[in-house]
Amino acid sequence: MKNINIFMLILLVSTIIAGCGNKVKSDINDYKAQMKDVQSEEQKLVSEIDRLGLDKADQLLGAEVTEEKKQQLKQIEMDIQEKIKPQLNKYEKKVKAVDPKTKEVKDVHEIYLRNLVKKQQFISELERYMKLFNQSIHSNEKILQYTKVFEKNKSLNENYVLKAEQNPKDSSELETLSKLINANSDVLKDKVAYLTTSAKVTEKQKYIDETLIPLLKSNVDKLNQTKLTSKNVIGMRKATIETYYSLINYYKERKVAMKTEGDLQALPIQDILENTKYIKTMDEKYYEALKALEAKQ
Repeated sequence: MKNINIFMLILLVSTIIAGCGNKVKSDINDYKAQMKDVQSEEQKLVSEIDRLGLDKADQLLGAEVTEEKKQQLKQIEMDIQEKIKPQLNKYEKKVKAVDPKTKEVKDVHEIYLRNLVKKQQFISELERYMKLFNQSIHSNEKILQYTKVFEKNKSLNENYVLKAEQNPKDSSELETLSKLINANSDVLKDKVAYLTTSAKVTEKQKYIDETLIPLLKSNVDKLNQTKLTSKNVIGMRKATIETYYSLINYYKERKVAMKTEGDLQALPIQDILENTKYIKTMDEKYYEALKALEAKQ
């Protein structure tokens, strides 16, 4: 009787183990069927990333920026927004719809889910970098435009000075305005030096807002309050005021450029580009784990 009980116990345990094994095996088959749609959407995502041509990105992200490069960089940013991100969303929905039943299959699927997070992060960082890089180009172009306006008004100013110097009636007003402009320039030159220090970007931005721009606006007010009658000296004042306004716009854009440059430096592009290759082999451990689980059944 005792031997019969032991036999029955062994038979019961064997039946339970076999039942568990069949359950896991069945779950693996169901899981692999669910993952076919996921892998199809993933392949579409990888194909869209390949079309960006990031293997040649080093050539695009160099110091010299041509019109052709600008168009290509802008196109990459647009493709990320209009093609890659929508495809990523489709892919994510398919992944989230997968529902393994057994702990063993869930553990394998967890590897895939962790890889999905890495893929999401890669695309997010790539999109952010391209936005910042294009913004940096745009910002630098605006700074260059303001510099040209500054130079143009400086040239106008010098022409009015020459004309005023040739007219004795203008000498008094010319001297008064010149002293004011020179005094303003000396103060501004002294204040601007802070931007070349090692202060934090946020501190420099605050300095532009709270010191430089108010100073330039104050300079405009001082010039407008100066009573003038000479046509040449009035022209000189107008050109100087326009110069101050171009400097205000210049420093506002400098503030944007500082932030953009700092953000770009915080995103190591070489690591991001390296992940372009890694994204294709990222799931190797996942497939190894799935294969190992199948082999146990």
